[in-house]
Amino acid sequence: MASYNMKNPVYILSDSVVTPLGQTIEENMEKLYAKTSAVQAYAHDQMGTVYRSKFPDNATFQTKNNSDLYTKIERLFIYSIEQALSKLSADVDMSQVLFVFASTKGNIEHIANPDFDQDRLRIGVMANHITAYFNNPNQSIVVSNACISGLQAIQYACQVLQHKKYSHVVVTGADCVSDFVLSGFYSFQALSPFPCKPFDKDRAGVSLGEGSGTLVLSSQPESENNIEIRSVVSSNDANHLSGPSRTGEGLASAIAGAIKEAGINASDIDVISAHGTATMYNDEMEALAFQTIGISSVPVYSVKGNVGHTLGAAGIIETIYLAKSMQSDQLIPSIGFSETGTSVALNVVTQTTAKKLITALKTASGFGGGNTALILKKQ
Repeated sequence: MASYNMKNPVYILSDSVVTPLGQTIEENMEKLYAKTSAVQAYAHDQMGTVYRSKFPDNATFQTKNNSDLYTKIERLFIYSIEQALSKLSADVDMSQVLFVFASTKGNIEHIANPDFDQDRLRIGVMANHITAYFNNPNQSIVVSNACISGLQAIQYACQVLQHKKYSHVVVTGADCVSDFVLSGFYSFQALSPFPCKPFDKDRAGVSLGEGSGTLVLSSQPESENNIEIRSVVSSNDANHLSGPSRTGEGLASAIAGAIKEAGINASDIDVISAHGTATMYNDEMEALAFQTIGISSVPVYSVKGNVGHTLGAAGIIETIYLAKSMQSDQLIPSIGFSETGTSVALNVVTQTTAKKLITALKTASGFGGGNTALILKKQ
């Protein structure tokens, strides 16, 4: 199990989210509370009808400087980072800023393009192009570990800030849904034939989505409203390359570790932002893990029905959603759920509900048996 010692608190200073729901976090939250979904049906020559959350083909992500030399995902990263940096109360010294990237596929959509610089298919090279845009002199870090990439990028950032080598860490994640990505999930027969239904008895698979999220983290808060990251803990099932532990013991271990590191009790958790992919095994495994920890009655939701599974960006985007809901003391509804479909009955949120939110849990699991749990607390 991997964790970080919370000697020094880590705070969320600013954020941004860009998804097909909206190009600002405010637009995204409004659509989440209104139970709006960006998951739509698209015709595909080989796969038939595919449900996914996709940016319009003409989406440009207008950046401050000329971005003609950047690919779609690179512009998406830049656009999201610029939004987050612009929200800081003061400009930061870039020499004191580390960039941490999360992505599972990067520029993979260009793999068959002979005119594309194939070196930029490497996510690390792509990251260097983006940090150069911001005139950042430090070597960027890339975390690419399936669907827990986003949360593990946050975990790495927290570890770095514990050592106070940097004043700020920019944690940013993005993925786009290309034919390469679709074909992989299609071959697993993991794509839902309708918009995904997390934790529902009729769930039939995942709906993929594209988007980007960015967090600016620091060990020094800017205001009393800054949400604190109390702990991030990772574990591994050591069970199967693509299937989670059937008992949920790996995720339960990560959650138990996060609760211990945060110095709280399981009973302190007010809400859970679940991974909730709507696949048969993931949702069942999460429900069992929550039961093991004694939190199956805590309000829980998944946003996969709203924005789809944004892969490497999911942990970052969903952490931002969670932090914003804590600041407004409103539970986010989980769309697509009507009847319990797991062996353990969960308290799935189905309507926007006012509730005082002080302590929250975010979970993620992914291919390779990885699990990560993160605890947020409002000051």
